[in-house]
Amino acid sequence: MTNWYYKLGKKQVGPVSSEKLFELAKTGVVKPDTGLWHAGISDWKKAADIAELDIRFEEGRAETATDTEPRDPALAGPWARLWARLLDIYLLTVVLGGAAVFLADLYIPALFFRLIDLPGVVLDIIFLPFAGVAAAVMMRVTGTTIGKAIAGIKVQNLSGPNTLIFYLKREFKVWIFGLGIGIPLVNLITMINQHQRIAKTGSSRYDQSIARVTGNSSPARCTFAALAFAAVLSSVWYLNAIDKVAADDVRLAQDWTNPATGENTFVSKAWSFEELKVEFGSAFHFSSNQLLAEMVLGYEPLDQDNVEPVAYGEALEEVISEELRVTSEWKPVEVAGIKAVRATAVDKTVADTNVEITVTIVGRSAWRLLVFVRGRPADQFIEGKAAAQSLFSTIKDINVPTNMPCDGESCLSFLSPGTPRTFF
Repeated sequence: MTNWYYKLGKKQVGPVSSEKLFELAKTGVVKPDTGLWHAGISDWKKAADIAELDIRFEEGRAETATDTEPRDPALAGPWARLWARLLDIYLLTVVLGGAAVFLADLYIPALFFRLIDLPGVVLDIIFLPFAGVAAAVMMRVTGTTIGKAIAGIKVQNLSGPNTLIFYLKREFKVWIFGLGIGIPLVNLITMINQHQRIAKTGSSRYDQSIARVTGNSSPARCTFAALAFAAVLSSVWYLNAIDKVAADDVRLAQDWTNPATGENTFVSKAWSFEELKVEFGSAFHFSSNQLLAEMVLGYEPLDQDNVEPVAYGEALEEVISEELRVTSEWKPVEVAGIKAVRATAVDKTVADTNVEITVTIVGRSAWRLLVFVRGRPADQFIEGKAAAQSLFSTIKDINVPTNMPCDGESCLSFLSPGTPRTFF
């Protein structure tokens, strides 16, 4: 079988079979004066002069002169390129954005809260250029991207090898001229404009004179690329729905009954609860993954009257000194109508974790609430303030047993340094 090459404007295209040349002649791409060549002949010949082919040219098209260069049929079509590009964008922005949020959650909580507070549109604009860089690296390493592989698209540098610099420059142009920097409406206009240019000339503005994008995108491959994009889009929608449910949980309330007092209150659904085993008294642990926060409400009976909250707080401060460093004085506050004292601290064992400690004495019952919050000052943790009001509304004096194991000493000795305790 003879492999033919033909000239399309100033470009050389091929190889193609004789049957393919017949099809191109029927559509008017190959004309009587189109230059043809194959191995074995010395120079280019006009299609009409090659007797062995006996090409029948499309009537009315052979003599039709056009001012524009005809479209190369080997170039990738606009729809295949669109689905491939959209699939890559959504995949890479979701992966990069998710990785950034995950790492910020682990190592930079302050950045985590800044990211999740941003509107989705702003996040898309931020991560779009990073997605372009990732696409360029992927192209350099593997020669393609997921979207291009599915759609059957290849990119070739017209002036040299496909280097990383070439791919980065091309992605930069795509970011500006093809995606409008991700700005809503602007990106729609730029994508429509490039779609029309590709449909007409086979080349986008950002590829003109620097790259040739070919493709063997059959209708089936193009459809599969569109379905893959729809699947990714649905996954993004699902993840956003989960985030919305988590955000709604912060605003919705659930019943909670203090096991030590039997008093009922409401706390945010964002908090999960468990009762802890402690050496003496009671302790209740609350945690929230979406808030990056924990709380411990603790109770301890006292063997004497008129214990000052500040004295209890200072004793507690010594006990927790290995894990927490108190950074303020004990200041009087009122929580749920109960007079208490409060101090702030930082966690020595978990980075970027601030703590707010609230202590009160009700009769012979000492209550303390420790609120641990990552990435923010504890006094700016609004959800913690609301939880403190709710939890403190359930506390009261609990009858103290007569056989308290204090060995003739004040039960404050249970707060002395070195005494093993399960929770504060």
